[in-house]
Amino acid sequence: MSHPELPDGEAGITAGHVRWAILWLTCGGLFGQFFAFDIPSALNEQMQDDLIKTTGITASQYEYYFGLLYSVYSVPNVILPLALGVAVDRCGCRVLICCLGLCVVLGQFLFATGFEERSWAMMLAGRALFGLGGESLQVAQNCLLFRWFKGREVALALGLNLSVARAGSVLNDVVSPWAASRWGVAATLWLGAALCVASFSCNVGSAVLDKYEGERSGIAEARSDEDFSAKEVLQLPRLYWLLAQLCVILYCGILPFNNIASAFFVDTWYRGRPQAEAMQLAGFAMSLLFMVSATGTPAFGSLIDSLGQRTHCLLCSAVLLSTTYAGIFIVRPELSMICLGGVYMIFAGALWPAFALTVPQKQLGTAYGVAVALQNSGLAVMPLVVGHLQATSGPGNFKPVITLFFCIGVVGIVIAAALHSANKTCGGVLDMPSAQAEACLASGEATPLQASSIASETFGDSLKKRNYRAAGDRIVGDIEL
Repeated sequence: MSHPELPDGEAGITAGHVRWAILWLTCGGLFGQFFAFDIPSALNEQMQDDLIKTTGITASQYEYYFGLLYSVYSVPNVILPLALGVAVDRCGCRVLICCLGLCVVLGQFLFATGFEERSWAMMLAGRALFGLGGESLQVAQNCLLFRWFKGREVALALGLNLSVARAGSVLNDVVSPWAASRWGVAATLWLGAALCVASFSCNVGSAVLDKYEGERSGIAEARSDEDFSAKEVLQLPRLYWLLAQLCVILYCGILPFNNIASAFFVDTWYRGRPQAEAMQLAGFAMSLLFMVSATGTPAFGSLIDSLGQRTHCLLCSAVLLSTTYAGIFIVRPELSMICLGGVYMIFAGALWPAFALTVPQKQLGTAYGVAVALQNSGLAVMPLVVGHLQATSGPGNFKPVITLFFCIGVVGIVIAAALHSANKTCGGVLDMPSAQAEACLASGEATPLQASSIASETFGDSLKKRNYRAAGDRIVGDIEL
């Protein structure tokens, strides 16, 4: 059933209210997923004690299986986000949001049932199904939010979405150890399942609201009728690929450490304390990482919208990452996790909106899908590498693991410096405030790099001084490669 078109002023007011409702629904749509995803890391020690006693496995075998819980989550997402990113560009995101949210719910139900049955096969199958929905759901949501918030508020919207989602991780780090000590690990897993059901309801609500209010407000889904080809991916610009590499490095420098942070703090800083007390202290320290990012990312995203300077922020986050791991054995756990939270806040607030400045909107789903697929390639391998280092280094010896994370931070610095240099060559597009970038995008399907003349006319000599030095270089689609 079609809706009558509203007058321009009334449509603008309606769209203004609706987009915030959609934003809060998408935030709720990720909250339960993030809570459930991090339950194993928060209950690492309790799960180890329970499963070693009831299944007869050794501590080394447990470390291997525990790493697999995160690897099987990531392995499907090495390819799936790319395929679903292309599907978003061709088919839209509403149906995909609902289907992927359902995978999250079913996966958590299967994981909780597997733990009750003490079946590693069922637990791993549940985490794999959970992963089928989890990462690709964020790709579809990012495309939905960009369509409603593109321009001045896109970094704020994506930052707030990630912030509320990470509040689920904060709640998990605090509540899960407490709940498990009183009602057991299985009950805590079912609590995660209940929150996933609530989030699924929010995802359905966001899709329904987008369909009907989008039609009324004249905000249509951006779709492409072109057939997908590998050449299309390979011809994404150099700036995009540097951002994608930095995405892999920085996520691999934080999330795999968070998976083992509970065991690290218990064995290094809280050794000798009763297990319940040590686990709660470790859980509190772990919660600070996502508490900092959850509370700081929206404000930081708003700052990025106003000032730009994304490449400088990404370089600072890589430096802070390596510095944190250099002092993690001598700095209190709370301060270390606050620093890692700062890293997460800075790079997440600057990174994800930056992708939209390097590709046309009709390719945005593909671009996000490729980035998430590469990210999950790293996140599939890293837990296995960390588990191997823990198993071969002996109980309580975390020096090889921390050295690995420090080296990852150093690699991040190198890539961020290369990104900063390449951005200068391309006229500083990634350091534009969002309003300038939106003026560039106003040309239609052009990216800011392709529409520099529009921005020059809009913002005058200050932007003309940053003309693109493309002469003599090989150009594909007016983007330096």
